[in-house]
Amino acid sequence: MMVEFKLNPKPTFKADVTVPRPGDEDGVLTFTFKHKKRTQLELLEKSLRETLEQQSETGVYSNEPMADFLMEICAGWALPDEFNRENMLVLLDNYPRAFDSIATLFTRELMAARGKN
Repeated sequence: MMVEFKLNPKPTFKADVTVPRPGDEDGVLTFTFKHKKRTQLELLEKSLRETLEQQSETGVYSNEPMADFLMEICAGWALPDEFNRENMLVLLDNYPRAFDSIATLFTRELMAARGKN
């Protein structure tokens, strides 16, 4: 059976993100991601880097830029809690490695750099 290929991808896709949980086994959370063109992703990443560099220079740390980045690439999640910026900040505060897990998986899926099973 041949899989249909389209020049323009679906606007969203789902993927399971493994989120490290301190003192517990890693949790798996399904996210719905927004498809981004490579140029869009590069601009988002550049903006995030610049903002984090500014934070580093001032010594004032905040999860705000990471939450903004995730809200740009995510369309929803499989949690009973509403998907919004405030709850994204709660996730980032409670699970410090969540950002890396989510952003890395998104990039890997978008660039189709998946491992074979």
